[in-house]
Amino acid sequence: MRGWRNHRKKTRNSKNVMAKSKLVLGTVQFGQDYGINNTEGIPTKGEAFALLDAARKGGINTFDTAAAYGAAEEVLGEWITTRDLADTVFIVSKMKANAPDVRREVEASLSRLGLQRLDGYLLHSPQDLYVESIMRGLRAVKDAGLALHIGVSVYEKTDARRAIELGVDYIQVPYNVLDRRLDAADFFTFAKKNGVTVFARSPFLQGLLLMKPEELPPHLFAARPHLVRFIEIAESYGLSQLEASLLYVYSHAPDHIVFGANTTAQVKQIIGVLQREPAQASWIKEMEDAFRNVEEEIIDPRLWKKIQ
Repeated sequence: MRGWRNHRKKTRNSKNVMAKSKLVLGTVQFGQDYGINNTEGIPTKGEAFALLDAARKGGINTFDTAAAYGAAEEVLGEWITTRDLADTVFIVSKMKANAPDVRREVEASLSRLGLQRLDGYLLHSPQDLYVESIMRGLRAVKDAGLALHIGVSVYEKTDARRAIELGVDYIQVPYNVLDRRLDAADFFTFAKKNGVTVFARSPFLQGLLLMKPEELPPHLFAARPHLVRFIEIAESYGLSQLEASLLYVYSHAPDHIVFGANTTAQVKQIIGVLQREPAQASWIKEMEDAFRNVEEEIIDPRLWKKIQ
């Protein structure tokens, strides 16, 4: 553990000329039909490039991808190459679960992305945190300069805390107005105290928070009362569902917010939300009081198909 912590501090003392953007565009939609509210499907390469161009024009210079996202790394890599952006963007990618050779995996991702190194390389499976050979391989990737920062993407608060204890640089966590598990664990304070950069993903709960209650599929009927209440509170303060979802996560100050979008219009709308003045804090307190203990079957998309 000491070696991990010393290694992290050494990296953090180095300075980057550019700062990473608060908003991070996820790219899973470039390789998979992703999101409960996705009616567009996988975009064409031209559509993906237009979406990425809109993000870059709007000030986003940080992008999240993964080897498991179908052709997402290839699409992102071709965009970076054709736009000559290798030196002006930050790319965080993730290793497929239980890979036997971490270095070979990161080199394959770098080849698909057309990059010399990544800003961040994360374990996609939190179970890999507990495999010593994988953890050694992950640190070796950083030592070799193939990734400036290393970390993990997690679902559970126990894995999130364990990752910080192991001394990772980056950690990606689910967080939104319905999923408050990390607040209860005082996670964000713990991460900041230990110098760990937090990427909060799923601010819209894979699109559920942007849907109309009557649009929910049968297997998510149990989420309807929560969605109705969320909309009621948002509208009472003059906020759209998108604004309330995004500003709630922003108000709780993770370092970065990872979001997905299917169209350039959506990207521009999301960027525009954070360019406005923050809403008054009273609505945030009301949201906190309304959604203290939402059922895990609703806040964890892995369990959605199991809801009857």
